[in-house]
Amino acid sequence: MKRTILCSLLFCIHLIGAQAQSRLYDFIQPGDFQVGYMDTLLFDWPYTYTAYNYTGKKPYVVQVWFPLTEKIEQPEYLTFKDFFEMPASDTLASIQTNLQTHYWDAVIRDCLEENLITGEANTYGDFSYQDILALIGKIETRSIQHPAPKAAACPVIVYHHGSQSFPFENYAMAEYFASRGFIFVAANYHLPYANTVYGLKPFDQLQKGEDEQSLLTIVEYAKTLSSSSAIFFIGHSWGAQMGFRTFAGDTTIKGFISLETTLEFKTDEEKIKEYWPEVYQKVFTEKAYYPFPILMCAATGNAEPFLFLSALHAPYIAFASTDYAFEHNAYVSAFYLRYFLNPSIVQTDTEILHNRLCIYAKHLAYMDAFIQDILNHTTKPKQETSIILCE
Repeated sequence: MKRTILCSLLFCIHLIGAQAQSRLYDFIQPGDFQVGYMDTLLFDWPYTYTAYNYTGKKPYVVQVWFPLTEKIEQPEYLTFKDFFEMPASDTLASIQTNLQTHYWDAVIRDCLEENLITGEANTYGDFSYQDILALIGKIETRSIQHPAPKAAACPVIVYHHGSQSFPFENYAMAEYFASRGFIFVAANYHLPYANTVYGLKPFDQLQKGEDEQSLLTIVEYAKTLSSSSAIFFIGHSWGAQMGFRTFAGDTTIKGFISLETTLEFKTDEEKIKEYWPEVYQKVFTEKAYYPFPILMCAATGNAEPFLFLSALHAPYIAFASTDYAFEHNAYVSAFYLRYFLNPSIVQTDTEILHNRLCIYAKHLAYMDAFIQDILNHTTKPKQETSIILCE
């Protein structure tokens, strides 16, 4: 009897994996290009990294999505789990293993754990979180492993992930833009340290300006991938904050998209100064000027400027909210992966996930229109507000 139950469970897992294939793209329609994918290691001075028997140049795992100029017949699409793999390196093997563990933990925390109705921990019947991770890992993407792109005249997008997150948290966004002719570059902006919360650094290794320099390093690498001077930045959460900390006065960036820094909802200036001192320094104290259009997205529910961030100085700022609630992690595509395990694994908040996925797709289209207006030199007023509607 036990053997029969086990065989049935294994068949169910296989069936779910098969059913989950590609359904994300029923919501997010790809553009005209197939999407190539490659990853690489970068090492950078002047900052060093010391952990897990490694001391040397600071390493980055960089992931790149790009349009393929020649169609591949019968392509072999990567699965979500494939994005966890990193270029082989004997000196970084232990570090990479730790990164992979932290990435999976982030998927559990941000994508699986919370029931959107109750706010409590999700349960999946007889399936453990590890079972669910195994199923999600098999979900097929639209990325095709391919050698690095030749330096074509494609506009470039640099993406910065949120705090304690991972570079491919928005892989579907990367595929969406790559299928429309963009090169999309993401990287890890956190490294693991023993006995330290992931995303933080031991006190004795803190170095002023390091986080900003890390972002500039990836931008410099991104420049080598295209002959185009059109470089855009997208940041989610802490990643968006890093954009404001880094790009004041920077004419390299042609447009900036902020996906909910979390400051949009704050009203207490002293609290902002206490918890986000670097952003406060730029926006309020320095009154920094950002010489490019900015699109700010946050689910405030009102077509109005976002309180604290309405003090930004830029030639054009668009504030985009939603007509429904929209969770902080709903701005990233990994948030939706468990939705595609339905109907085989019952989830009571499926209807909410469906609603949010529709709004996520609308955000992608809205962001694309924002970038296209910049590329086409469309004249805009100094400030606009809007609501991104679900229907």
